[in-house]
Amino acid sequence: MHTDKSIIDKVLGYIDREELARLAMDVVSIPSPTGSEGEVARFIQDWLKKQGIEVFLQEIEKDRYNVVGHLRGKGGGPTLLYNGHMDTALAGTQEDLLITGGTRPEWQALATREGEIIRGSGIVNDKGPLVCTLIMAKALKHSGVPLMGDIIVTGVAGEIGRSQVDQYQGPAYRGKGLGARFLVTHGVAADYAVVVEPSQLRITWAQCGAVFIKITTYGEPMYAPFVDHPLSLKESKNAVVKMTAIVPTLEEWARRYEKEHRYEFKGGTMIPKVNIGSIFGGAPFKPNFSPAICNLYVEAFMTPGQRAIGVLREVKEVLSSTGVETTCSLFLSVNGYEA
Repeated sequence: MHTDKSIIDKVLGYIDREELARLAMDVVSIPSPTGSEGEVARFIQDWLKKQGIEVFLQEIEKDRYNVVGHLRGKGGGPTLLYNGHMDTALAGTQEDLLITGGTRPEWQALATREGEIIRGSGIVNDKGPLVCTLIMAKALKHSGVPLMGDIIVTGVAGEIGRSQVDQYQGPAYRGKGLGARFLVTHGVAADYAVVVEPSQLRITWAQCGAVFIKITTYGEPMYAPFVDHPLSLKESKNAVVKMTAIVPTLEEWARRYEKEHRYEFKGGTMIPKVNIGSIFGGAPFKPNFSPAICNLYVEAFMTPGQRAIGVLREVKEVLSSTGVETTCSLFLSVNGYEA
C-alpha cells in the first residue's frame, strides 16, 4: 500500500517539537507511581478533549484508569491501536530507596530540561513515548487527512513490574500488565497494535514473560548468647544464614538458565535474565535474636513457549540439591510471546 508523500508531509506539518517537549514535561511532572494513575489519566483525557478527539476513561479500580482516545475512519480499513503506560517505576517516594539507595533528579516526578534533554521519572519509560502518540493523534486530527480505518491511542495503568506478596498488598502492588489486560478484555479492540515501550529505537515483535518466585528457608528462633556457628552454613539454625547457603547455587543456576532458554528469532536474540531482587528475614530492631524464617524473592524472565510451572520445577530441583529445607512458590506469572 502506497501513501502519497504530500499526505505524510501535511500530517508532519502539524507536529510541533516544542509542543511535544512541553506536553512531555507536563505529563512527567504529574506523579503516577503504580496504583496512583488517576490524576495523569484525567490530564491526558482533558488534553485530548481540547484537541477535539473522542476520549473516555476506563475505570479499573478506584482512581485507576486507562485513557482511550479514538479517531474514527470512514470505514473499510483496519483499526490500529497505539499503547503506552502512565505508571512509573520511580516517583521520588520513600519506598524507592529500597531499590535505589539514594535519589537523582531524573528519578523525581518533576521534569527538567537542558537544551534537547528532558529528565524526570518516566520520560523514557513510558511517558515520553506515550506523549508522542498523543501528538501524533492531534496531527492526524487537525490535518484533516482521510482515514479508512480507526486510530486508537491508549495510556494504561499498572504496567510496571509489581505484584502483591506478603504484607505488600493493594493497588500500589497491582501492575505487570494489569491495565493492558483490562483494556483488551473490556471493549477496546483493534486489528493491529503498536506498543511504544523503549526499545533503543528498534522495532520488535517479541517479548519475554516473567515469573516472580518466593523462596523460604527455616531455622529456630534463638537468643544471641545461645547461637552456634557451624562450619557448614546449611547446618545453621539461623534462617538468614541458611539463605546465604543457597544463593550461590541460585546464581549458578541463573547462568545456566540464561544459556539454555535463550530464544532466537528474526528480530534478534532474547536472553531471559534471572535476578534476586530482595531478601528479608528477622527483625531489624532486634538483631539479638536469630530468625526462624527468611524469604528471598527472585524474578526469572521466560521466552516464548516457556511456562511458569516449568520454571518453578527447575527452581525446586535446584533448591533440593542444596540440602537446605525450603519452600518455593509463584506469586506472579506472565507468558512471553512472539507475534
